Amino acid sequence: MLALYRRILGHPFVYDQVRPRVVGGIDMRPLYDLLPVEARASVLDVGCGTGDALRYLDRFESYLGVDTDQVAIEAAKNRWGHLPNVRFEQRTLRAEDVADLSPTGVILSGVLHHLTNAEADGVLRLAASSPRLVRIVTSDIVFLPGKLFNNVMAMMDRGRFCRDPDAYASLARRAGLTVEQGMTIGSSPTSDRVRYHLMALSVPNASVDGHGGRQ
Repeated sequence: MLALYRRILGHPFVYDQVRPRVVGGIDMRPLYDLLPVEARASVLDVGCGTGDALRYLDRFESYLGVDTDQVAIEAAKNRWGHLPNVRFEQRTLRAEDVADLSPTGVILSGVLHHLTNAEADGVLRLAASSPRLVRIVTSDIVFLPGKLFNNVMAMMDRGRFCRDPDAYASLARRAGLTVEQGMTIGSSPTSDRVRYHLMALSVPNASVDGHGGRQ
């Protein structure tokens, strides 16, 4: 029964239409605002789902979205496949993706709370291996003291590894990344019944040249 429930939650219609109504609206613009212009040249979207990031991003040179959910990937292709320099692939992230794309910006929206500590460490280190990386941004459900409705919704989520803000930051630092910013936001400007924890991450002691590459 639990597996069926989580499968229903992952359906694109439920994810894109029903879930926002339940939580009072979802506006993830604050997450994408954490990606500076120089980070938007070459974008890797891990766990891209139905391609929601493209509601907020433009003026990129290339975009690759990867997700293991075939239904979500097909929905993303139908929704955004007409855009130039946009690709969606149904699979897990591979080292070749980072090597070929050399992303300047990596999006992990709703990813870390689906991963064990070891799995999260691997994904973060792989994302950080891009020689042109400017920033990684993450967004996840979060446990917060005194936020009963938020915490109940987090427990009902398909992701089994919801954490508190300090635990998410620890994941990033364990992977050798610097937490430039960490914040919790309401799901929309008009509702904070459900909150998300955002992080802006970078590789420490790495300067960026004029072409978006690390020196």
